[in-house]
Amino acid sequence: MAFVLANIELFAAFAAVAVLLGLSYSLEGMLGYQSTLPGDAVRLINAGASVLDLRPAVEFAAGHVRGAINLAPDALTDWAGKQRKSKQRVVLLIAAPRQSVFRLARQLRAQGFESVHVLKGGMRGWAGAQLPLAK
Repeated sequence: MAFVLANIELFAAFAAVAVLLGLSYSLEGMLGYQSTLPGDAVRLINAGASVLDLRPAVEFAAGHVRGAINLAPDALTDWAGKQRKSKQRVVLLIAAPRQSVFRLARQLRAQGFESVHVLKGGMRGWAGAQLPLAK
């Protein structure tokens, strides 16, 4: 107990970090999307997920996930409107660094898509996991 009292600042910081980490996972669930690691994304793709690559066309042409559809972020609403029968299907979003993909994921959830995932790390994460790229 003396150790804890002598290092109360460290224990308080640890508790704060643990609470914030828990809140970040809870927040994703409440907002209706999930950050998905590349290995888990492969399983989703193999199970038939729709893969939407929201990066600019030049980046998409340089390398993308096999079977991905390249969409400009402002075309996402039109795409979603045409998917009336497949809203139960998993959707995996791939974005460029600093792209506001979480807003787009919430938009898909608001349009009735039941399972929306965001590729954690984007294409850098995918390439970093040494997963194949199509060109």
